[in-house]
Amino acid sequence: MKKLIKAVLPKPILHAALDLRDAGRLACVKKQIFTPDNLLQTGTVNLDLVFNSKTLAKDWDQDNKAISDLFGDNDRFGGINHGDRRALYYLIRALRPRSVLEVGTHIGASTLYIARALAGNGGGTVTTVDILDVNDDNGPWRTIGLPMRPRDFAEKLECRGPIDFIAQKSLNFMKETEKKFDFIFLDGDHAAGTVYREVAHALRILSPGGVVLLHDFYPEGRALFPDDNIIHGPFRALARIARENPDITVQPLGNLPWETKQGVHTTSLALLEKTI
Repeated sequence: MKKLIKAVLPKPILHAALDLRDAGRLACVKKQIFTPDNLLQTGTVNLDLVFNSKTLAKDWDQDNKAISDLFGDNDRFGGINHGDRRALYYLIRALRPRSVLEVGTHIGASTLYIARALAGNGGGTVTTVDILDVNDDNGPWRTIGLPMRPRDFAEKLECRGPIDFIAQKSLNFMKETEKKFDFIFLDGDHAAGTVYREVAHALRILSPGGVVLLHDFYPEGRALFPDDNIIHGPFRALARIARENPDITVQPLGNLPWETKQGVHTTSLALLEKTI
């Protein structure tokens, strides 16, 4: 029935209906405590300098080839698009975190790029959390048609050691963990209520000067790509967070020097920052 409704309704009406439902659910979520003290300050990262680095471009070419030779056609198998993986790789290399938390493993595409970027910096660990056991015999890798589990890809790429695969709800993990992370990448459940609570917990376990990177952030709830699809949750969640916490802001990464998907350079990645 859901598929039928999506197929029949015009996209603007469908998006409005989904946004309205998500907003209603977010309004029912209890107000959270947000502690932005450890967040990277606005203006700290020169994105133009990072994304136009010739040194990082050379390293990217090598690591991307190693992963792509095993992974095949990256975009065909899902996960975040190839251009976003490149941006994530560059940010990890430039900001040099030692501990990374990824929420939303799926097929492990971004996980591999994070691990290789950490290796390029001399080492570090990545904890990747998914509600499913992504390495299970019937995990997403098999459904999509990949030849190996995420952990097997990591072993082939000699970066299995730094990766800790966790099968657990993101909110439960972040509530219970005593670890601190330098870089947190939120790309799990995109419902506004979930993102709202994830950000609160992410700030609690963030190291001083740390980074929170959001995926599927659509500024003003507007389409970014030619297909006109919109994911409302992250924008809706951050709008509430900003209203309640004026010292927290979001910096969309905007257009990248390379293509992301559907023939454009636009990305839905966005940095969470602390205002000065």
